Amino acid sequence: MISRIAQQGDGEAALADGTRVFVPLTLPGDEVRVQPGAKRGDGLAGTVLEWIHRKDRREPVCDVYGACGGCQLQHLLTEDYVTWKTGAVTTALSRHGLSVDLAPMQQVPLNARRRATLAFVMTAAGPMLGFKEAYSDRIVGMDSCPLLAPPLAALWVPLREFCGRIFQSPFRADLRVTTTGAGSVDIVIEADAELDLARREAIAAFAEARDVARVSWQRPGEPPEPVVQRKPVLLNIGKAEIELPMGGFVQPSTEGETILQALVSQGVGDARRVADLYCGIGTFAFVLSSDRRHVLAVDDNAAQIAALDRAAGRAGLGGYIDTAVRDLRASPLEPKAFADMDAVIFDPPRAGAKAQAEMLADSTVPRIVAVSCNPATLARDLRILTDGGYRIECLTPVDQFPMSYHVEAVAVLSRPG
Repeated sequence: MISRIAQQGDGEAALADGTRVFVPLTLPGDEVRVQPGAKRGDGLAGTVLEWIHRKDRREPVCDVYGACGGCQLQHLLTEDYVTWKTGAVTTALSRHGLSVDLAPMQQVPLNARRRATLAFVMTAAGPMLGFKEAYSDRIVGMDSCPLLAPPLAALWVPLREFCGRIFQSPFRADLRVTTTGAGSVDIVIEADAELDLARREAIAAFAEARDVARVSWQRPGEPPEPVVQRKPVLLNIGKAEIELPMGGFVQPSTEGETILQALVSQGVGDARRVADLYCGIGTFAFVLSSDRRHVLAVDDNAAQIAALDRAAGRAGLGGYIDTAVRDLRASPLEPKAFADMDAVIFDPPRAGAKAQAEMLADSTVPRIVAVSCNPATLARDLRILTDGGYRIECLTPVDQFPMSYHVEAVAVLSRPG
């Protein structure tokens, strides 16, 4: 019998000897006969051989659910889905000795995803575009994805046909696609192949026919090279209009970004001087500076900082935003850097902000807002801060990645006076 949904969205059961078995697409209470397989984490992968009893479940919104590795939770009923997502956060916290009453989870609609990495393969039977299977490099072909924002969903079939014209079997490529609120579509083709004249001409023709703003080409281990740019790739944040650099990071959805911005703005309160660490292209910096707050924006990506600087100047916010290019993992800001700050925001990659959290724990900054797409590293960083004397005021899960096991969260901390 399946006892629970494990950390990566698979049902979990125990064999007679206590070995954990992870079984996709199952629910607590399901009774199944399984074939144990390869080692997975501290247990084994399991494949259902026979369903003995199936609990009530939701109909998937996608006809390749179960084959595609992008989603793990489409079969959960709505109440169970919310309970599991919030439970993923509380479980991560408890592993570090933290107990927090969570605010209600903020949710993002399904068809809102504005960036994705698509997998392409040219087979003997024709072109295939999709996502990879879970725990595999095998590509699952499909005609679209219900999670994508409409501009990307509409581009799926034309993009597959286009790739079929420029690549020969058995060629593979990754396509990083992004759409912005300003209507621009940006594509980066990552392929281990020569960008010859024929491919350049085909890319230019495709961009013109499909009104794609920019297409870039990237060989593995090399920076992207622009092939065609018909117009700027523009993104609006606060009062600023940012020109997105090639391969630049944006939040997964406009709706999710708006939720995070509101939570961060509430979290910093009336702070007038704010440090925005791992700032990216200014997701929070532009919202805060639009209220005439002074922001120090720090990131290790020089291209994104340059785009932020240019956008701040055009928006008349240059006097409110200072920037710095710095690898905060290798060289975190020391406590004295925050002596004049009223609040600090950090929104690191999945690895978290351990080194920077250790410095912040020794600082006197009154308020900290921690944003994270990984509950495990967030919990670790929050433990560092609470050990340094900070108190967690509130923590809000955000369902930035619907139907997957991933969950974002925003924590607000204060240092008692």
